[in-house]
Amino acid sequence: MASYISSVIDVAQDPFPVDDRFDTYGLDSVEITIMCGMMEEEFEIEVNPDQVFDHPSVTAFSQHLAKRLDERSVAA
Repeated sequence: MASYISSVIDVAQDPFPVDDRFDTYGLDSVEITIMCGMMEEEFEIEVNPDQVFDHPSVTAFSQHLAKRLDERSVAA
């Protein structure tokens, strides 16, 4: 996520402000949707852009996705 966001907007990747809310980066809904699509492809998991509102930072969203991936691996 940090790599994608820093490539789309002018935010330094190192150190990337992972605890800032997504809306502080200036991402619009199209960019959020593209980012979610990229994560779906990379992690082979459905990522609904609406989940960004429930987990509004890179840290929170990463933790949410990690939990879902863990649950998926346990179920398999």
